Amino acid sequence: MHDWTVREVIQDDLDGIRGLFNIVWGYNRPWSFDHWRYFNGPYGSCPAVVALNGSTLVGFYTGLPTKIRVGREIITGIQSMDTLTHPSYQRQGVFVTLAEACYKAALGRGFEMIYGFPNPNSYPGFVNRLNFDHSGNIGDWVRPIRPSGYLGLPPVLGKAADFAALVWPKGTSMGFEVRIEKPAPAEIKVLLASWCEDLDACCIERTPEWLHWRYSPEAGHDYEWVMVLRAGKVFAAGVWGMRNSTWHQNADGRAHLVELFGTDPAGLEALLAAIIDRAWLRHAWVIETITNVRSVTAALRRAGFVRHRMAPFIIRALATRVLAGNIHDHASWRIMGGDIDTL
Repeated sequence: MHDWTVREVIQDDLDGIRGLFNIVWGYNRPWSFDHWRYFNGPYGSCPAVVALNGSTLVGFYTGLPTKIRVGREIITGIQSMDTLTHPSYQRQGVFVTLAEACYKAALGRGFEMIYGFPNPNSYPGFVNRLNFDHSGNIGDWVRPIRPSGYLGLPPVLGKAADFAALVWPKGTSMGFEVRIEKPAPAEIKVLLASWCEDLDACCIERTPEWLHWRYSPEAGHDYEWVMVLRAGKVFAAGVWGMRNSTWHQNADGRAHLVELFGTDPAGLEALLAAIIDRAWLRHAWVIETITNVRSVTAALRRAGFVRHRMAPFIIRALATRVLAGNIHDHASWRIMGGDIDTL
């Protein structure tokens, strides 16, 4: 028998959750970020549970609600997100117990599946004890911008690395007009229509409302829309950002490429060149993303990105009904940066 109990999260738990996060990870995210993400999402608050020993919070698990296109239908699911166990309560089944309690609560609210990108510590628990399917891996792509900003690089080497990054291939925006602004609603609609055209594909459903929430100022990443046009027509648009000063010492100088819309290769090349220039102006030392979309990975290669690792992609069905698409078919999934909560 253990000396802790489980219940669903209430907003008054936030300070305790943040205290446990600091114990586990050694830092905290901005309070406004945590409150925004846990309680103010476009599809409702996060299904979340805590473990308590008396009034002491010793465990936490949550998932981020999202709409997911599965073949010819759109369902509501969750992305597995924060999992925390107090060091003094390890090996007591806190993680597995909280996860199953969270999934039960999520299913009761109509969420039908869960996906995630586990770290090496949590991967065995998800796959071996929580019945997740490791369907395949998604590429993590990086490109140097100003490598001297990396703290582990000696100053002399930093200057040489910056010069190398400056002449690194990035493509060109020549022939396109670059605008640092969000496309008009009608243009967003056209771009979204091309995002997941394959009727048998699985992808995180992007809507104007979701995009507005996901890249809002509350995220603390100073997300920026960039679009490229020719003769007044939008050929491609994207979103990138960096942690801002609200993250204090954890504003790590990494730029995150989170959205890339468009199907025209020249347009995507021009867009990436413009985003790389914007990241250089904001003194990012690297820009990174995660994706398996073929048109995007081809554009990334042309812009000097390299795939430096593969991230495991895991899936579990929560509902028992047969869905319109096969969520376990890894080849059917289209994943882009904004689909992972850490970018």
